[in-house]
Amino acid sequence: MSAYSIWLDLEKESRVSYRKIISTLSKRLKSPLFEPHCTIYGRLDIKLSDLENIVSKIVNNSNQFSSSVKKLTTGKSYYKSLYVKLENNTSLNEANSSCKNHFINSKKYRFDPHISLAYGQFDLEQIHRVTKGIAIPKYVVFSGVSIVNTQKDVEQWETVFQRKF
Repeated sequence: MSAYSIWLDLEKESRVSYRKIISTLSKRLKSPLFEPHCTIYGRLDIKLSDLENIVSKIVNNSNQFSSSVKKLTTGKSYYKSLYVKLENNTSLNEANSSCKNHFINSKKYRFDPHISLAYGQFDLEQIHRVTKGIAIPKYVVFSGVSIVNTQKDVEQWETVFQRKF
């Protein structure tokens, strides 16, 4: 079985903005390119057809929604080294709770809504230098949910199922 992650997909305008930021930072930091997203639940070793049913239920019970961007921040984890924190609103919590109710017995996942801008190990001076002049949108709009095979390297991540709200 593969390791899957469930992502909130960005609406077209938000996706274009964040793709530009990720692309710029990827070049500046020599880090991998990836699609902008907010992970609802990650690294699940569950049968894909079961995940598809759960994602379909989430989408059927939700509408497109937005979240405010709180701040640009850094972390020590490869997958959370440079990111924007999102305001954890009702819609984000509902999406995560829908997953948690299904997966709590198979895997715990600490939900911290954010959009990663770069993956890697960077020092603070380097991050300060490469983020100069980058305008971060004040909010982000989500328009769907995807299941992504995240078992391989970042450049090989693959969306295997996708539904729009």
